[in-house]
Amino acid sequence: VVSALEGKDCRDVMKSIAESSTIPQERLSHIVAGMYRVLSEAVRIPTSLLKQEAFKEDLRELRVPEDFITDFSSVVFGNRRAALEAATSQNDPQLPKVEDFKWRVDVAISTSSLARALQPSVLMQMKLSDGSTHRFEV
Repeated sequence: VVSALEGKDCRDVMKSIAESSTIPQERLSHIVAGMYRVLSEAVRIPTSLLKQEAFKEDLRELRVPEDFITDFSSVVFGNRRAALEAATSQNDPQLPKVEDFKWRVDVAISTSSLARALQPSVLMQMKLSDGSTHRFEV
């Protein structure tokens, strides 16, 4: 599961585990998918917010066996965490970022039909990291 989080191809390993296991393949798939989900979500939470004891207690509430709790904890709080964070962030969808933002306020003091309008409008222009430029008025 940890290798899968790192982005490695684990199909052959999973196939050999499924063939040698006494657990039905469908149930084994659910277990591995659950382990993957728990670990990938735990790695996304900053260590300043996720405390090791609270993480272990949450796993106990999910009725995860104690052996696995120790292993999960060593993965989430161990020395491979930085590599796992980097690998999971690469798989995240990326939206363009705002590189430049310009704006101005125009006020129409009067129009041909009104002597005193005082109508404000805000003009904005955004340049995004993908090179696109968007202009709009509020």
